[in-house]
Amino acid sequence: MPQGRPRRPGTEAERAEARRQQVRENVRAFRQRNKQRALSDNTVNSLTKNQNTTTNLSNTSNSTKRPSEAKSEPPTPSKSFETPPPPHQVSVTRFPIGRGVKWSLSLPFRIDLGPAYSGAFIAAFNYRNQPQPIPDVLEVPLNPGAESTISIRFPTPLLRTSGSSTTSTPDVLRVEICYNSWTTAVSIEAMSSGGQMLKEALLAAALSLISLETNDRRISAQALQIQTIALRRLREGFDQYVDDKDPDKATMLSATALACSMSDLLVHKSWPGFSLHLKGVGALIEHAGPVALHTSPAQENFLGYRTAQISFSFLERRSSFLSRPEWIDFDWREDHPNFSHPIHSLLDIAYQIPAQMEVFDKCANRSPNALRRHLRRLNGLVSDLNEWKADLFDDYSSEIYSTEAANWHGLHTDVIKFSNIIVATSFTLYTGVRVALFSLVRQVAAVLKEDDESAIPVLNFAIQESYKWSRIACQCLEYFFARDQNVVGRVLCLFPFDAAWLTFTELSTAYKMNMASELQWCTATAEKIKATGLPVFRKRG
Repeated sequence: MPQGRPRRPGTEAERAEARRQQVRENVRAFRQRNKQRALSDNTVNSLTKNQNTTTNLSNTSNSTKRPSEAKSEPPTPSKSFETPPPPHQVSVTRFPIGRGVKWSLSLPFRIDLGPAYSGAFIAAFNYRNQPQPIPDVLEVPLNPGAESTISIRFPTPLLRTSGSSTTSTPDVLRVEICYNSWTTAVSIEAMSSGGQMLKEALLAAALSLISLETNDRRISAQALQIQTIALRRLREGFDQYVDDKDPDKATMLSATALACSMSDLLVHKSWPGFSLHLKGVGALIEHAGPVALHTSPAQENFLGYRTAQISFSFLERRSSFLSRPEWIDFDWREDHPNFSHPIHSLLDIAYQIPAQMEVFDKCANRSPNALRRHLRRLNGLVSDLNEWKADLFDDYSSEIYSTEAANWHGLHTDVIKFSNIIVATSFTLYTGVRVALFSLVRQVAAVLKEDDESAIPVLNFAIQESYKWSRIACQCLEYFFARDQNVVGRVLCLFPFDAAWLTFTELSTAYKMNMASELQWCTATAEKIKATGLPVFRKRG
């Protein structure tokens, strides 16, 4: 039976010492080679200089001799100096990849990084999750009176620096599952005392992402192995938290669970598994309470969870503790820079809608008066969304989007091209929230019209709005998948697509509207999205 490379004998400590000794020997050999190379170079330069000096003196002396004497001297043979072979050089190779390039660096010696590779991968994962630069000048003049205008506004003006580029780095894949600064905060937290399980969870997520990019099964297997260790440490941490109820440990545990959910999504392509992890994260945050959000890592982790959870609150039609005032009106909100991101002012409104869905689904007594009160509450949310869109619109003196020809044919000829990624993710989520809200208005009005004919115009308007914004949501989708593979927000935009697909299905079955083109396009688009490595929430139709 063939034998592999023999395992180093001894205990783990002895093997670690042997590895360190190997590193020291490699470094010593490298320094020795450099020293020899420097000495040989100096010797060659010195001998060459002496030879040139001797030659010059000889030429001068010969020029003073008589021609007969010069001719009578025999020629002096030239000396050759033997030099050692040149040492191995650093090899740099350039590989074209799409519109960009990849550089490969080959060193002439072996480096044993040991545990340092984990920090490198986490740093790479952190960089991949950073947002694109905000452009200095937004593209086309805006027409406020146009009906088709798409606009959103930030609660505080965006910091715009001159020289920012709207083009993205072509050789970096950027994926955003949580809020984009989440990985920055938790990566720093992972380096603190007691952050080993969070560090392992982040490393597993980073390796899972890299294996997805490179289609490398070896990296994927290593990610799965590290993920198993992180989950084991997470279970141990949960058991300890149940015993001591330390609120300070809730942030570390919830951040680890959220990082594990990313790995589970990237490896298993399972939204139910991702949602299950989110339930654990939410339970930890809710149990610790708003008072536990007194540190920057805790606040960033909360914002990350808040962004990731919204899609599943709509899918499950369940209320969340995030809709309560104590989880919205924080004392530190005005001072936190990332709370000014437009998506969070949108989430303040959005989290109220699943709560209204749950009320409607569980309401046993759907009397006309109760349904009218429900419609009034929903109308208030519609006004809030309109105000969010209109007020944000006023902060822009330039247009935040343009249109271009669609690559995904079959539904529309033009698609929306956003001026920056912050606008893209916020507005695309807005379309999904609006579709879901008017779908609920449609459901309530459909029940009420049996007893009150005044609900029929409300029903017709809700049908028109849900269909209109479903089409707009589909126009936003291509920006994230077909136009530029480097933009973030690809996960977040799956909820608007699912809401639009559900609307087309309901309009086809319940109202006998011809949705053949829309349903066919959604089915084909789901396959395109699946080919990128992300599953859609549900296959409908």
